[in-house]
Amino acid sequence: MKKYILVEGITDVAFLKYICVKKKITTKFNDFKQDNNKYIFNNLIIINLNGQDNLAMELKFLKEEEEDIEFIGIIQDADSDFKKSKEDIETAIENSKIDKDKIDIFLTPNNRDKGDLETLLLSTIKENSIIECFNNYKKCLLENDTIHPKALNKGQVYAYTMFSQSGENLYKTQDSFMYKKRKDYYDTKLWDLKKDEFKPIIKFVENLFKK
Repeated sequence: MKKYILVEGITDVAFLKYICVKKKITTKFNDFKQDNNKYIFNNLIIINLNGQDNLAMELKFLKEEEEDIEFIGIIQDADSDFKKSKEDIETAIENSKIDKDKIDIFLTPNNRDKGDLETLLLSTIKENSIIECFNNYKKCLLENDTIHPKALNKGQVYAYTMFSQSGENLYKTQDSFMYKKRKDYYDTKLWDLKKDEFKPIIKFVENLFKK
């Protein structure tokens, strides 16, 4: 029986793989083998949806093999309206005709508040000089209504991952959990999964494997 986890983008894939390694669900970061937008480890399959809008279509594809599916976990951003985002996912599930008992939903940052993956990541690095510098820049842009807050969050996380180690290691966000150097991956240690803010999503992922 297959276990699926559907996520919005490549950074979500990397974060999920990182959780699996740190919580010993898998042994190595590259235990997952990529096949197009799928990342496969034994019977566990992470699917990169490449955007929220593709959820409904992916669920319709999965309906065709429902008999071979043990569960489906859906991790998406709550964005600016938690209630609406959850309702949109529930509508996609209902339209797919997949048994709802096989599906669990988690909306980042914490399955309760509005926000996204970047909101979650930023909440764990409040005391950081780079973040403080970017806050001033962010405030200025928000006052001028120049850039959408979601884009600013992505920019702020990117600034942290690129410059937090004095320019010695320039990590794109998706590479900031585990980074491949030559043939091996190593933990960048930029993210501390022991932080309380990470507990809800870690619990969600762990619970999927207890089903």
